[in-house]
Amino acid sequence: MSILTNLFGSKTMDGLSLDITKYDVNDMKDSDQFHQVKVDSDLKKAPEVVDRRVLMMYEKKFIEKFKKIGNLHQKCPYCAKAYKSLNVGDKKCTACEKTFYVQKRVQDMGTVAFTAEKKSQFEFQWKASSKIKKFKFYLQHEYDYIQQQLQKKGKKHLQISDVMHSVINAYAKNSLNSGHYALYTSLMFHKAELMRSEQRFAEALEYYFYVHFLHTNGVDNQANFKQNTVINPELRERIADLLALGNIQVKKAKDIFDYSIMHLSVFNESSLSVGTHKSYSLLMKEFKLEDALKEEVKPMRSFVLYTNKTSQAS
Repeated sequence: MSILTNLFGSKTMDGLSLDITKYDVNDMKDSDQFHQVKVDSDLKKAPEVVDRRVLMMYEKKFIEKFKKIGNLHQKCPYCAKAYKSLNVGDKKCTACEKTFYVQKRVQDMGTVAFTAEKKSQFEFQWKASSKIKKFKFYLQHEYDYIQQQLQKKGKKHLQISDVMHSVINAYAKNSLNSGHYALYTSLMFHKAELMRSEQRFAEALEYYFYVHFLHTNGVDNQANFKQNTVINPELRERIADLLALGNIQVKKAKDIFDYSIMHLSVFNESSLSVGTHKSYSLLMKEFKLEDALKEEVKPMRSFVLYTNKTSQAS
């Protein structure tokens, strides 16, 4: 039996809640035949070619926002006065009397001192990199087989994450062909989690947006779609953490949302119950409050006029 026809046993996945205990290999074989016509009409025959520049723009933004914060030299970040205590927490400099913070940073786990102004971004970096759900529901021989295939293709210096991407891809392909669209959605969530563990935040956000799109289409494991307007709480938290890290408003992120659907969706639009625009509108409504809090504070009109007059006079 090939690797793609024996990928599921009786398991319960973490991440997005999904009980798949009844879907063992025999059930999937039967469902392949039962849903085959529907699956054939649902799935695209060929992937779309998509311009990647949108994603690259967001990658650049996340790289900037994920830069290391603080110094490792046990010095006040304001006046460079040395301090002796290695305890983490807030401290008050004995020289300049300003309060600063000492914490372990997520990039290298180094204990660093940073200013109060950097505290929020420091916390955003931690939240964007924390509580990652690992995909555990595979058999060792599946992992070993895929690792060997990658090595035969000339892939050297393989990391665990390299193999895991291929493992999840194999599961995803099998779940699609079986009409198990909800299971496929859960696997896409785990793809996003894996990318987040690699600090590939733009790609992780792309996959989370795609999962939201599939959720709004109410995918199930009988190759059906039904409109759903309630966002999964765990998915919402993941999206919120990445948006906070990048200081991104959903209402200004339509470009990457559209990109995620064009790039990742395997379904024909005619088969879906909710289109891209409707799904994006639901997401904007969900994050309306967060978007408002990120609005830039604009200068008062009188101040603008005064500064303009001053510059003209000079």
